[in-house]
Amino acid sequence: MHVTLVTLSGTRYDDVAKEVRLATPNGAMVVLPYHEPMTAVTTAGAVIIVDKVGEEEVFASYGGLMEVSENSVRLLLDEADHARDLVEEEIKEALESAIQLKAKAKDQTELTEAQRLIDRHEVRLGVAQLRRKTRR
Repeated sequence: MHVTLVTLSGTRYDDVAKEVRLATPNGAMVVLPYHEPMTAVTTAGAVIIVDKVGEEEVFASYGGLMEVSENSVRLLLDEADHARDLVEEEIKEALESAIQLKAKAKDQTELTEAQRLIDRHEVRLGVAQLRRKTRR
């Protein structure tokens, strides 16, 4: 099946794949070739695309939409960071900074922004750790 992953900054993946694994509000989902056509909301988490030779392309996603039709999958995501671009130590530092921002928040706006950063860095850290586990 053909898989396209598009973000606001451009196309991140556009090739043939064997499967796509991702998170939805109803739980984890796997899309295989010739899946029933559908549209779904995706939630924050890892998006794993297994390419035609069985290699995994892993992205940290913060939610978006997925459209499955005929023999193709199109992911429309605001952001998607490829696992190879994630540095675990940097993410841990950023997460700690976001936690400190939340503790120092003076109003609801600052609290909401700090929580958004915490959620984002937790997803990125989870994907970075997933990548480390699969490389062993």
